[in-house]
Amino acid sequence: MKANWIAGGLLLVLYLLWLTATAPARLLAPMLPPGVQVGQFSGSVWRGAAQPVYWHGERLERLAWSLTLAGWQVSLSDPRGVMGQARLWGLRDLRLQEGRLTAPASLLSRWLMSTMPVKAAGEVTFSLTEGRFSDGRCRHIIAGGAQWRQARLHSPVGSLELAQVNGTFRCTEDGAVALTLRQDSHQLSLSGQGTLSPDGRYLFRGTLQPRQGMPPLLALLVTRPTANNAPGPTPWQLQGKWLPQEQK
Repeated sequence: MKANWIAGGLLLVLYLLWLTATAPARLLAPMLPPGVQVGQFSGSVWRGAAQPVYWHGERLERLAWSLTLAGWQVSLSDPRGVMGQARLWGLRDLRLQEGRLTAPASLLSRWLMSTMPVKAAGEVTFSLTEGRFSDGRCRHIIAGGAQWRQARLHSPVGSLELAQVNGTFRCTEDGAVALTLRQDSHQLSLSGQGTLSPDGRYLFRGTLQPRQGMPPLLALLVTRPTANNAPGPTPWQLQGKWLPQEQK
């Protein structure tokens, strides 16, 4: 009799373990962070995928995950050229390690400069060694970096070929992300810094200095704000709000 109880208990434990191991990925839906929606889940809680994923009105084609001994290994991909990966823990109180996100500069410029007649080209990569985010706010970042490779800007009055644009980013005390940029090419020298707030507002300002290779009309427009001042770097500013698509 006792042996039957032991055998029954073992079978029950094995059955519960089997249910846990095969738990469908859709059980993760209630734990999604605010602003995230998923069209369809596939696979299990421990190894699965979500597609498409909507975040603040933007669509990403696929997000996949798997549980490893080091944490959740997550990757995302999109036909537009967006790719990313990170190791993370938690959902609402999110901790990331070895995070990397690559996207076309044209896509990022559409988000940030949708009202300006400027098109960006090249590839932008953001990376960090470790980061912590909660309640939609940036809490802590270690070794946050940004690179814009093959950077180019196109406007109705001319185009700019930039050297590789390098930047670093960190968290501020009020939960925003602060970004510092710099680059120096044969057409333009640029430096600046700014912040992206939790509510989507951004403000960037800095200075730029035209070089000899800059198109004449574009150089004239760039230096016009300081035409009455002594020669030197020209201040620039970019501000606005990154609105979800449904609010635009």
